[in-house]
Amino acid sequence: MSTDDRIRKKIRLPLLITGVVMTLFYLIVGSYILLNPGFLPKIPEQFRSVFGGLLIIYGLYRGWRLYADHG
Repeated sequence: MSTDDRIRKKIRLPLLITGVVMTLFYLIVGSYILLNPGFLPKIPEQFRSVFGGLLIIYGLYRGWRLYADHG
């Protein structure tokens, strides 16, 4: 086993964990913005809906990329 292979294996797991955490973060925050009208009360509802929807879409995209890269 070469040195490059060992380095890649050491880096792969932390990147996977970080990717999963960030994917869950985007999905949870986006859902929270959409489902809790008291969150960010000074921002108009239309903007909150768009922002929350975009966070969920981005979280799904990150999850799909994570699956494609590490699956």
